[in-house]
Amino acid sequence: MDLFIVTGGSKGLGEQICLKALDQGHQVLNLSRSRPTFKSSKFKHVTADFSRGLATIKKIETLLENLDLASFKHIHLINNAALINPVGSLADLDMADMNTHLVTNLISPVLLSQVCSRLATEEKKPLTIFNIGSGAAFRPIAGWSMYCSSKAGLKMFTENTALDLQTSKNKKIKIYHFSPGVLDTQMQQTIRGFKKKDFPEVANFKKLKTDQQLRSPSDVAAMVVGFCLAPQKFKNQSSLISVQDLEAKGL
Repeated sequence: MDLFIVTGGSKGLGEQICLKALDQGHQVLNLSRSRPTFKSSKFKHVTADFSRGLATIKKIETLLENLDLASFKHIHLINNAALINPVGSLADLDMADMNTHLVTNLISPVLLSQVCSRLATEEKKPLTIFNIGSGAAFRPIAGWSMYCSSKAGLKMFTENTALDLQTSKNKKIKIYHFSPGVLDTQMQQTIRGFKKKDFPEVANFKKLKTDQQLRSPSDVAAMVVGFCLAPQKFKNQSSLISVQDLEAKGL
């Protein structure tokens, strides 16, 4: 049995990742502000506000240190929790909102990755770090300076850590940045509600919904869990993965 540690697992893609891992008989630890509606003997929820950064990560570190990690074959950290707000031009953004965004989307997943890497190394357990990224990490989008920057930062952290692991010949830890495509989630609903002055591309995102071009979170979650459980299929996989890559593998 493996352990899946999922951030933001109370809704959207994170919730579906939790459910898919449970369906396959694995233990799941969800870390999010709100509690999911489902229950399972192999599921544990811990309230965690990642906007608090180091304070929240220290709390999680203590929790993980008290778990019997030796009983798990493999550990998977899915860094999924993220914010889309604030959007708009730089001068119009609120500094407190900017700080909350960057701590939630970038600093917290980086710190949590360090905690899991240390504990997995101490327990001599294989660890997969799977950072849920975005196409926004690869290009600027008007009004999304915070989201593009935080996701680009997480992408670079992933690539650099993968390089460090390769240089040190550490085969126990694998790290990936995953672009899931545009999903039919609450975040997309929020995006469609943005004003054009703050987000000039809002009409394009509304059209994606109208044209039924949004991917199912359940389908993408199945791919994520399938990837984590079948590393032998991706022996030479780059640290950068897209949903199209997983589809090509038949996941």
